Formats: sequence, structure tokens, C-alpha cells
Amino acid sequence: MSEPSYFDDGRKALALRKEALSWVGTPFAECYQEEIPNMPTRDLKGATGAIDCVGLVEHIFYNIGASDQFSFKREAADYQSHRTGEKILDYLRGKDDDPQSARLSAILVELQIPETVTEQHAVTPRDFFKPGDILVLQHGSLFHMPVIYDDDLHFVNALPRLGVIEGTIQDYSYSQHLVAVFRLRPKK
Repeated sequence: MSEPSYFDDGRKALALRKEALSWVGTPFAECYQEEIPNMPTRDLKGATGAIDCVGLVEHIFYNIGASDQFSFKREAADYQSHRTGEKILDYLRGKDDDPQSARLSAILVELQIPETVTEQHAVTPRDFFKPGDILVLQHGSLFHMPVIYDDDLHFVNALPRLGVIEGTIQDYSYSQHLVAVFRLRPKK
């Protein structure tokens, strides 16, 4: 049985898609917690804006009302050693000693990834992923956090040198690096 999602509602899924695509082309920049206290109201989108992969998910979910505040503490040292990914996983799983970490683990559910998702020649099971799923990808010591925005398994992600791009988890160059999937639970 598939876990329910906040985005099972078609209107919410459409808002997610529209918001996610509105970020495409935004340049990449490291974002530190002190730069984004309580979700800034300034628009970071477009050629004059900048965002990292974690901030992209934070702002997409916040801008469409899916989450009141979806924020990870980050500092410059996280980007230098690429520790952010492990820190993100601990934070999402509620293992960080921060009240928001516990809150995120309550509103997100981690999914068990079937082997068929990461095998090179397997067809990615469309019924596993849903719009709004947060992917955690690891390539060497570098972690990224794209979010799926449609039923065709497309996602947006913010990458150094490329900025916010579109991709698909059906592309093995991405799926082979999948280490975790988190889903936003429906609001009660």
C-alpha cells in the first residue's frame, strides 16, 4: 500500500508543479541559516535570485502552503565538507537535537525504496513515487535534495554551476544515487 501524501489532492499537486517550474533557471548559491530566518519574504527566483537544493524544497513547500516552516539549519562548513547530506538525513529523521527536526520527522514519512528503483535496467515503478516526494541523492560525498513535481516523475533540483534544473528519477544517472525518499503527510 502506498503512503498517503499531502499532494494526493489534484489542486495541491498542480500548485506544486507550477511553483516548482517557476524556479527553473534560478542560479545556485549556498544558503546559510542566518540568511533565511523564518522564511524570507523576498523572492529568490529568477536570474537575480539564488538558491541551494535544500532551500529550493523549503521555499516550494512554504510558498504553496504545504508547510508552515520547512527549514534546515546550515552553515558554511557544511558545504566545504559536503556533510550537509548526512545532516539532512539526520534532520529529516528527527535525529538532530533541534525541535524542528522532531517536527519534520512528524510531518514527513520515510519510504522504503524498492530495489527496482535503483537497478540500471529496471523500469522505475511509477506507483512508488508521488508528486511532492523529496529525494535524497548521494554522489560520492555530495548530496542533493530534488523534489518530484508530477506523475511522470520529473523533479527540480538546484545544482552548483547549473542552478535550478529539471530532471527525472527515471534517468539511471539519478536513480542509482537515490539513498532516501521522504513524503509529506496529509495535514490533519
